[in-house]
This record gives sequence, C-alpha cells and structure tokens, in this order.
Amino acid sequence: MYKYNQLFEFEPNFKADGADKFRSNASDELIKETVKSLESKNFIVHVVEDEASALELVKKIIPDGSSVMDAGSVTLDEIGFKSYYFGNEHKWDNLHQKILDEKDGASQGNLRKKALACDYFVSSVGAISKQGSLFVADASGTRVGGFTAASNVVVVAGVNKIVESESEGVKRATIFCYQCESVRARKAYGVPGSIVANSIQINHSNVFGPKNTNIILIKKILGY
Repeated sequence: MYKYNQLFEFEPNFKADGADKFRSNASDELIKETVKSLESKNFIVHVVEDEASALELVKKIIPDGSSVMDAGSVTLDEIGFKSYYFGNEHKWDNLHQKILDEKDGASQGNLRKKALACDYFVSSVGAISKQGSLFVADASGTRVGGFTAASNVVVVAGVNKIVESESEGVKRATIFCYQCESVRARKAYGVPGSIVANSIQINHSNVFGPKNTNIILIKKILGY
C-alpha cells in the first residue's frame, strides 16, 4: 500500500476534495466527544499516542488460535500490523495467507468469502463521526463484508478520520478516500481509477450480544 504522501510522487497535481479538512488532527475536545458517542453505542474505544502502542493493543485484543482476516489498509501498514500479521511471531490462523497460497481463482474466491466470517476482522475505516458512526467503502466487498460477517472487528484509525457530522463522514469515505484510492489503483494496477461499489454506515456495535467491536484511535494523522 502506498502512503498518502507518495500519491503526489505518482501524480504531482493530485488534489483530493476536502484534503485540508480531512487530513488534519482532531482536537482533544472532538476526540473526547467522539469517544463518548462511540461508547454509548456499544463500541469499545481505546485512545493511544502512537503506532507502536496501537500494534501492541491489537496483539492484546486478538487471542491466540483466532482466525484473523484483514482489509487492505494504509493505516495497518503504518502501524506495522501487516508485517506482524504475515510474519511468524503470532499464533493466529492467518486466513489472508491461505487465500494468497491458493492459486486456483475459483477456490481463492471462495476462501475470500469464507474469510470474512472470521473470528477477528482487522481494518481501518473511511471516517468516524462525532455522533459515533463508522463509514466504510470499498470496490470489491472485502472490507465492507468483514464488518457485517466477522464475529469480532478491530478498527484502527488515526484521529484525522474523525469528522464533525455524518454527512462529512459520507464525503470523507466515498469522495476523499475514493480519490486517494484511485491514485493508488492507477499506480498499482494500471486501471483508470477505483470505484465505490459498496459503502455502509455502522451506527451501533453488537446489539444482541457482547460488545464485539474494538476501535483504536491513534493521536496521529495516518492512512488516507
């Protein structure tokens, strides 16, 4: 995954809508209000200072022996999760590696679908509103699907993902992030750009059972 600043190396004239607003640090007051709203909706929220603390928290949250799937995420790359996940230091069942190891296209597709119903799905999001909602968008369904199919979800996000309203959450996830992802897709895959094929707004964590969504907010500008 390419970091935000690398996008300008590929396309020097690139300018995403709302970049000045959506690439800024949230104030302490905004973070506090957002955490309160999220907790009122059954989300488990952790606020940490840096990437290393976030990675250690992910390791602590996910028990040994759990089946784990991840979504493509610059934020997860930046905290070191991808390196750890594809390494040999943990005792998780790495479902993503099994997908990559499968060379038959049809079988790989079936594994991708099954992987979304994992024990723990790890991802970032396009936005988090002050009102306590998560905004997620993707082109293939491999990010959106995990939020609805997995038994537990771990969200990792820089505080730049926090927005003042739900309408801004939609804009950040489906316009700003889409424009950034399109630059990445053009470089990585040689396609005209990305698409927003799927998008969801998650307004509440598990209603019928134990709390199952951990949100780790990092007091830094990370991801897109």
